[in-house]
Amino acid sequence: MNLDYKALLKYTGILIIIVFIQKTFINYIALSDFNIIPDLVIIAIAYIGAKEGKIHGMLFGFFTGLLVDILSGSFFGLSALSYSLAAFVAGFFKTENDKFIYKWYFMITVFSSSLVANFIYFSFYFQGTPLNFTFVLLSYVMTSSTYTTLISFIYTLIPRKKEIDRRFISES
Repeated sequence: MNLDYKALLKYTGILIIIVFIQKTFINYIALSDFNIIPDLVIIAIAYIGAKEGKIHGMLFGFFTGLLVDILSGSFFGLSALSYSLAAFVAGFFKTENDKFIYKWYFMITVFSSSLVANFIYFSFYFQGTPLNFTFVLLSYVMTSSTYTTLISFIYTLIPRKKEIDRRFISES
């Protein structure tokens, strides 16, 4: 399946805006002393991976991760790797009828993708530090993945165009 240029531009624009929001405003809703923040980029990458498939998702994940790495200035390539793998996992949730965009199915997609991305990211990020693996898993990976999934619930509240059209047609 080929991705047309309109979808390519739309996804690219959305991802650039989300990376900007992630890097500038998201720290205002950080939780705890561990600075746990939701990862809006993973939500977008999970959507693209589940909507367009594993390969397209991985490409968007990789290039978005590189952009995040360039802007953050540390561990160049680590976000690219973790976002690529997150999109690949989300690609397993691709269905013919776009079922993934509905409520709980999307949240399961985001949680799975976020879990993989955060596991990869924090495993490398804290390598060589005195923190043990269980602490990192419980304090960073699980909390970040859960918080990201809770924020993705906002997406499920947005009415779908098909649902709006059906309601309009049935009321006529």
